[in-house]
Amino acid sequence: AIYEGEFKDNKFHGTGIYTWPNKLTYIGSFNENKLEGEGKFIDADDYEWVGTFHDRAAPGLKLKLDM
Repeated sequence: AIYEGEFKDNKFHGTGIYTWPNKLTYIGSFNENKLEGEGKFIDADDYEWVGTFHDRAAPGLKLKLDM
């Protein structure tokens, strides 16, 4: 996995991009190594999902459609 972004006390903290080995990607806010706040998730089919993330949960994510 790859993380590019801000750090605080040697933890992912602030704005960043996290890419898993399977190429799934999260772009957004981090708080002490956790996905936290507004962000975007790009799935295996390159669909973009936007919403508010709370660690591993993201209730109410919305699929971003290009029309």
